[in-house]
Amino acid sequence: MSNHENESLKLFVAGILMTIGYFVFDWHFAPILYVGLVISVLGLFSAIYPIVSERKRFASAQLDTIDKMSGKEFEQYTAFLLRKLEFNGISMTKAFGDQGIDVIASKNGCKHGIQCKRWKNKVGNKAVQEVYAGIGYYSLDKAIVLTNSYFTESAKQLAAKLDVELWDRSKLIKMIETVHTNDKN
Repeated sequence: MSNHENESLKLFVAGILMTIGYFVFDWHFAPILYVGLVISVLGLFSAIYPIVSERKRFASAQLDTIDKMSGKEFEQYTAFLLRKLEFNGISMTKAFGDQGIDVIASKNGCKHGIQCKRWKNKVGNKAVQEVYAGIGYYSLDKAIVLTNSYFTESAKQLAAKLDVELWDRSKLIKMIETVHTNDKN
């Protein structure tokens, strides 16, 4: 849970406790009720707003927007995209020491580990090696490297040998188109 989520939860719980306190301790002290309700609403709003805002921003994202994202934003966008493509059990790994996996998601009983590379240049062997190392660490069924760019020939050869899927810019475009088509229906 992020610091923001922790703070939102604390605000919400504090507001609920104040509201309960009003009913338990003193029916005549209305300001506690109002303060409790306001704090609850603020806590709930601060927890929900980032989620709604992210969905709105990501829902309309095109390649030019994706190309300008930070690495972390691209990981978050990947999780959003996978959710829209009916993957489940989606989680993001920690920022450092992630063992080559940025996002974990399941579909049709298969647990996938995805390394996200938002790069301007072609992605090389290192990304394939890193995601392959994450298979055992996270007990994955499948390893994938997703990029907004393309892969070097060497990376393609290594991925074929190690059974790592490579999702390049063309695949990303198809994924985005599928999501946009599904959203229209």
